[in-house]
Amino acid sequence: MSRLLFSRALRAACAAVLLGAGPAAADACAAGADLVVSAADPAPVAGGGSTLLNPVVTNTGGTATAVPFTLYVHLPPGVVGTGKSSGATCATLPHGHTVACTVPAGLAPGASVTAEVRISVASGMDPEVLEGDVEAALPDDPTPDDNRTTFRITVV
Repeated sequence: MSRLLFSRALRAACAAVLLGAGPAAADACAAGADLVVSAADPAPVAGGGSTLLNPVVTNTGGTATAVPFTLYVHLPPGVVGTGKSSGATCATLPHGHTVACTVPAGLAPGASVTAEVRISVASGMDPEVLEGDVEAALPDDPTPDDNRTTFRITVV
């Protein structure tokens, strides 16, 4: 199903559910789910060591997410990760440089999901600052510009 058709079907379903709930509910429904991603830099780590990154996805929209979405943690070369979350199912993609956490539909307005990603740095790495990013992929997000953020890994 194309994004346009999905968007129209979602709006129609939302309107049908809220029929009779009043104009404020209809306006909130029209806004849809809107994800915002944040991630503080993890603690510095020595080559051969590991540290934790805790990216957060918050639904700042007017309705719960209607479909599952995925939170991706993209790691730089020389760094691999594994992830877990109480609100998502996480898997490390081949080569270990991306951790994908799938969040089921139904993340309520104002609710957040936090992942715990253990970042392991290759041994022998020189001290430097590496960059990675976190992104959330939700079809029909009204403001996709806030669905990605960068973090820095300081190798000491």
